[in-house]
Amino acid sequence: MTRVSIECLSCGGAREIGGLLDHAMEAGSCPRCGYVGWAFSADLSERDRRLLRDLPLEHRRFELPPGHLAVQ
Repeated sequence: MTRVSIECLSCGGAREIGGLLDHAMEAGSCPRCGYVGWAFSADLSERDRRLLRDLPLEHRRFELPPGHLAVQ
């Protein structure tokens, strides 16, 4: 099975999961910070990462274009 890397949207902690959407949805909370919000590493630019980490958690709201997958 193909493995893919996902990143925590809060602290940037990375982990590998099976390449299926079901596996991504079962990622659970980040073992590093406890946040439950993930994105595929390949989908994030350095600018995206910086903007996410600079924005307080209580102000985060994601609305992605159709066909764009984020794991939360």
